[in-house]
Amino acid sequence: MALAVGFVALVAWTLFAGPAAAASPDGPCAPQRTDVRHSEGVSWDPGYRRPDGDIDAVLLFLSFPDHRPDVATTALAADHFPATTEFFTRSSYGRLRLRPTVVRRWFTMPRPSTAYAIHRDWAPAGRDAYLRDAIAAVGPAVDFGRYPVVYLVADPDAPGVDSDATKVINFGRPLRAGHAWINRLVTVFERHPPDPNVLAHETNHVFDLPDLYHRPASGSTADWDDLVGDWDLMGSQFALSPDLFAWHRWKYGWIDRSQVTCVDHPGTVTRVLTPVETAGGAKLLVVRLDATTALAVEARAAAGNDVRSCTEGVLVYRVRSDVGTGDGPVQVLDAHPRTSACEGTSVYPPLADAPLSDGQTYRYRFGPWTHGALSVHAARAAAGAWRVTVTER
Repeated sequence: MALAVGFVALVAWTLFAGPAAAASPDGPCAPQRTDVRHSEGVSWDPGYRRPDGDIDAVLLFLSFPDHRPDVATTALAADHFPATTEFFTRSSYGRLRLRPTVVRRWFTMPRPSTAYAIHRDWAPAGRDAYLRDAIAAVGPAVDFGRYPVVYLVADPDAPGVDSDATKVINFGRPLRAGHAWINRLVTVFERHPPDPNVLAHETNHVFDLPDLYHRPASGSTADWDDLVGDWDLMGSQFALSPDLFAWHRWKYGWIDRSQVTCVDHPGTVTRVLTPVETAGGAKLLVVRLDATTALAVEARAAAGNDVRSCTEGVLVYRVRSDVGTGDGPVQVLDAHPRTSACEGTSVYPPLADAPLSDGQTYRYRFGPWTHGALSVHAARAAAGAWRVTVTER
């Protein structure tokens, strides 16, 4: 249950410099990338393919001598496509067209599935042996040079397969496959039917997005999903609102500079934001706090990829470009810290009602002694849009 209109959430976050010390108005309004893995900086790493236009992918199916597959390759392909292509088409406003080629046969691995010690924390020896054997098993049947995205789909019922081991493998040195070199590929070990949106999540890693969940320390009672909850697919493939943050769409180039407003300091900026789930209009307000940190403000609606979302409104989150994948580079700031929503369906109910509702204000404190504050005020506008006012005080 949401709190009354006019509630002001107070969050303290100590920084050595507040927004007034950020880059000059003619400089970049967002932190640039750092050398952490999958940095959230907006500048592009040329080692990764940009996700725009037509991008070809290939699905290859691997069987093992210790198990005869129970599921046809066509059924396994249908677990992921066209759903994955449709996710990216909607999220990119049609700018990315992922085109899968399904090789409808099993390539037999030379060793039993149990020989590779497949699991989430895969030891390099077993992982490297698996990849070498997989590429050799496919051999000249596939020209890997044609496909920027490669999915190796294992027989899901083989005894040594662990569904928790699905991930993207990035090679420090490219892997040779015939006349081609492979920089990264997706190893798929999902059960049939699979987790929802799992391949969209992994494909975003191929395009350099980080994991937004964070793995708790051993013995900790922390939750994997307590930083972003349902609000981005890179936090959870089970999310009720899995569409990508406007920040990620900006990084990808799916929204352009004209759709992003950099908030000057000090002062007040008001913009009408259209929900990220719909094409066109302003999408993002960015307040740069220091060299590696920014606040982002966007509108979310129960539409498109987020049709199952249980709340709508104006979402505020903090982005850090100096924090790597899985360590918390993004944190959603909760406008309703005393309430939860969507118990039983949300991956993290305390954040399911994080967005601001009509007439509400969120205040973010900054500076060495938290003397300064940014306030974000939300008001409904026409046709599902939101009038958002950001003020530095």
